[in-house]
Amino acid sequence: RYDQGHSTLIRPPMNLPPRWKSFERGRMLIGLNTTLRKRPPKMKYAPKSDADNFWNNPYSSVDDAKQHTDTYLETFHGLIYDMSDGSHAYDLESLILPYLPYFSNCREFDSYIPLWAVVESATECNLPGVTKDFPSSWWRRNIPSIPHQDDVIAVGPFDFMRFYPVADWCERKIRCNYDENLSDIDMAPRWFEGDTGVALFSIIRDPINYN
Repeated sequence: RYDQGHSTLIRPPMNLPPRWKSFERGRMLIGLNTTLRKRPPKMKYAPKSDADNFWNNPYSSVDDAKQHTDTYLETFHGLIYDMSDGSHAYDLESLILPYLPYFSNCREFDSYIPLWAVVESATECNLPGVTKDFPSSWWRRNIPSIPHQDDVIAVGPFDFMRFYPVADWCERKIRCNYDENLSDIDMAPRWFEGDTGVALFSIIRDPINYN
């Protein structure tokens, strides 16, 4: 989840979603997937951030925004329907994104990294290496990093005899390049220049069914 409040402290991400006419062909977020061992492709477009006016109504009126939203089946909009009188208003304050903001130009994902693809990959997720805290005899090494769903064991508040749950454990590396021009100085701090503790975005606890 990315909120308008996040953008007041940190410069908005370069991978904000395309909207309306920019997103009309197929309604898909396109990415150029390259592995770490391959040379990166030469991009014919420059990444951009529509940050300055992203939260505002881009059209001259609410009626125009409603018409374009219906035409392009737009998802990331701020239209609000008032059931009392059937009118519409525009108030965009947050986005539920299907990918991680800020992390773009990454090998294997390009500009859009779905959270599930990062933390639920049975081939890329690993257990931690052998250390003092995680020795070779660690009990969790008998179970795959992404266990079968029938092997998942939750520990509830009243499970006094069970101390360790069995759940996904994912440690992996993803290599990315900066889309930002590091030699430029921005008016607002960019995501890698922010103070410690400043929230860039949030991850909601429960999944959302679009329907």
